[in-house]
Amino acid sequence: MSALLRTAFLLPLLGALSGPASAFDVPVVDARLVVAGGIENGVYRAALELDLPEGWHTYWRNPGDAGIPPIFDVAGSANLKDFGVAYPVPKRHTDGTGTSMIYEGRLLLPIRAVPERPNKPVTLTVHVLYGLCAEICVPAEADVTVSLDPDAPADPEASADIAAFEARVPVRADDERVAVDRLSFDPATAKGHVEVSVADDGGLVDLFVTGPSKWYAAPPEPAGTEGGRRRFTVALEGPSKATDASGVQLTFVLAEKDRGYEIVRRLDAAAE
Repeated sequence: MSALLRTAFLLPLLGALSGPASAFDVPVVDARLVVAGGIENGVYRAALELDLPEGWHTYWRNPGDAGIPPIFDVAGSANLKDFGVAYPVPKRHTDGTGTSMIYEGRLLLPIRAVPERPNKPVTLTVHVLYGLCAEICVPAEADVTVSLDPDAPADPEASADIAAFEARVPVRADDERVAVDRLSFDPATAKGHVEVSVADDGGLVDLFVTGPSKWYAAPPEPAGTEGGRRRFTVALEGPSKATDASGVQLTFVLAEKDRGYEIVRRLDAAAE
């Protein structure tokens, strides 16, 4: 069982997150697990629901320049073989601390839960740590539990709610919309930049990116338009002993008007 799901991103504001929260009214966020119904093709469809108060936000799987991504722990579950969380396309948020990728309002993070014994119920117990930000940022936690019964009837309302957020999860694509045009990397500092271009016929809203474990890819910075392609620059930082970024895979998320798409690109020394 994948009992503990952890992100590899640095948490640059973790110290700041424990700052003078007492001077502000930190809201209580309603958290719960919603379930579509019984088991379907060996999998339960569920979601973690967070009802974020007006003016407050939380973070995508790569929070950006600052923030805490959701960190899930399902070690307290029973009869759980596999557990996965899907992330809808976020929105870009820029303030005095930099650029972050965030969610606002009512949020459902779709969950896929696979039982060890399909004919037996699952006790799904989720502990999640996440960032909660407005004028201040604080770490927030939620503990939620639900019983997943293979014979449970379908819940049309919950299924529709989950489906609405599943539709916002980027689908994997393998095409030429994203091109890595140039890679620069300084082995002395383990930092570099990646220049990418994205084909845009007018439907591209934004571009987001995540890096592999121990690598940090900053929010893509717009760098103009040329020949029907939008250009972006991504600051890249590797582990302290990294001497080369060749072979590193970046996952780009294209936020388009109709939906999101996920395209993986391998950095190549030839782009330097």
